[in-house]
Amino acid sequence: KLLAEAGFPDGFTTTLKLPPPSYARRGGEIIAAQLREVGIETEISNLEWAQWLEQVFRGKDFGLTIVSHTEPFDIGIYARPEYYFQYDNKAFQDLMSELNRTTDPAKRSEMVAQAQTIISEDYVNGYLFQLAFPTVANVKIEGLWVNQPTASNDLSAVHWTD
Repeated sequence: KLLAEAGFPDGFTTTLKLPPPSYARRGGEIIAAQLREVGIETEISNLEWAQWLEQVFRGKDFGLTIVSHTEPFDIGIYARPEYYFQYDNKAFQDLMSELNRTTDPAKRSEMVAQAQTIISEDYVNGYLFQLAFPTVANVKIEGLWVNQPTASNDLSAVHWTD
């Protein structure tokens, strides 16, 4: 029904260009199967990183892709229309400019929540999952993250207990 309302009553075909990690390759197979069920055919291309960077990231030549964005506080990429997914929203860009000038933690938190709402309402990306980060550590160490929200380990709260 939604496809028909969007002008695609018979569905359509798009590309799904995937980088090497297993989350992308396996996730791509699942997404393609789910899209097929509603009338969207996907042509999957499994790419090596250099190809993905050239075609998708630099070339912006893709219909869909799956890649993990795990950089700390990378919400600012959505304020860059030249970034590979080419999101261009002036209100969002203005909000990010204001956020960059704001130092009050409560106000910044409020602004980030507003920015996340804008991104979700504009359907910029589909959020599929959070990458798990299994940790094995001595039981006397406290403060380690249960999961890893970034590609680094924050040790600022880690300490030994008795």
